[in-house]
Amino acid sequence: MHRALAKINFDGDVAALNDILVRKSRIVVNAATFPVLDLTFEHRLPIRLRMGCEQWSERPPSVELLEPDGSPCQTLMPGGIFHAGPHPVVGRPFVCMRGTLEYHTHESHLNEAWDQYREIDGMDLVSIALQIGNTWRRTFP
Repeated sequence: MHRALAKINFDGDVAALNDILVRKSRIVVNAATFPVLDLTFEHRLPIRLRMGCEQWSERPPSVELLEPDGSPCQTLMPGGIFHAGPHPVVGRPFVCMRGTLEYHTHESHLNEAWDQYREIDGMDLVSIALQIGNTWRRTFP
């Protein structure tokens, strides 16, 4: 994908991160400049998501789970969409959920091409991040 088009797609999606949504969702926006969307979900056990979006939306974002300070997440991955890994391609713990690069490149999901999902409502960058952050909060009440 052409980098300029990926940036246009990224900027269009990130525009949904308005002040109301950020406050209501208890999110800290650490970075929202192409190609990185970096959000911390405030919670008893906060989680930071760094989404690499170099080829958005031709390819889904790669999602790193981090501590609020940006270091690798030390929390024991509980299963569900949060896997201890290591992922066979990226070699670290990962989010195994439709809409993440790690899901669509995992050998268990190679039959679920990103193209099947990328135009579906809820598969924009902000929605993917919210799904992950809200699942984290439900997993660690």
